[in-house]
Amino acid sequence: MAPHVFSFKIRGAYNMMANLPKKQLEKGVICSSTGNHAQGVALSAKKLGCNAVIVMPVTTPEIKWKAVERLGAAVVLVGDSYDEAEAYAIKRAKEEGRTFVPPFDHPDVIIGQETVGMEIVRQVKGLLHAIFVPVGGGGLIAGIAAFVKRVLPEVKIIGVEPCDANAMALSLHHGERVVLDKVGGFADGVAVKVVGEETFRICRELLDGIVLVSRDAICASIKVRVSIIFLSKFRSFMHGVNV
Repeated sequence: MAPHVFSFKIRGAYNMMANLPKKQLEKGVICSSTGNHAQGVALSAKKLGCNAVIVMPVTTPEIKWKAVERLGAAVVLVGDSYDEAEAYAIKRAKEEGRTFVPPFDHPDVIIGQETVGMEIVRQVKGLLHAIFVPVGGGGLIAGIAAFVKRVLPEVKIIGVEPCDANAMALSLHHGERVVLDKVGGFADGVAVKVVGEETFRICRELLDGIVLVSRDAICASIKVRVSIIFLSKFRSFMHGVNV
């Protein structure tokens, strides 16, 4: 079975790497990540035939970094936080001539995420009023907004952020990027202290608003989603049972 990455992150990572000059790609790539971006870069490197180093915090669960290793990348565990891992990755990129592949703040990464917006527009039947998008560093929502607003400017693009990781909401409110002192780690996939420079520029121009959600609201949504999946599988099972 061919390897897969079940995350949108591979779209941006692959698009940036595929657009690198051949000589630059041959020198290898490096990134810092706690999970999905790491797998996206690793699988992209495998497909493009280049060497990849993935820097992850030492606190990263074994199941995550093992998954990256299975995709053929070299994993280096450095630091207790993402910021420390990122600093090491950027430093090593300069020392070895590798290309640092950022998780969200790069035009080619954002363009890769635009394909999510394209697929939403193509697949939704009937009127599309609004799209709600989770926000971390802003790569996904910037990409979706850039595409959707170009073809359907009347559609609202609304960001969704945890109350304890609201870097984008605060940045939009103040008109400049705000660096949070600390972020909650419950929704770790969107827990960033500061959004990207390019993603903020796009979001400031195109977003229609931000919704902040509590941890309780996130938990309730997970429970509802799990219940829907369970009921769907149970019905499929019962449908196949002869009674």
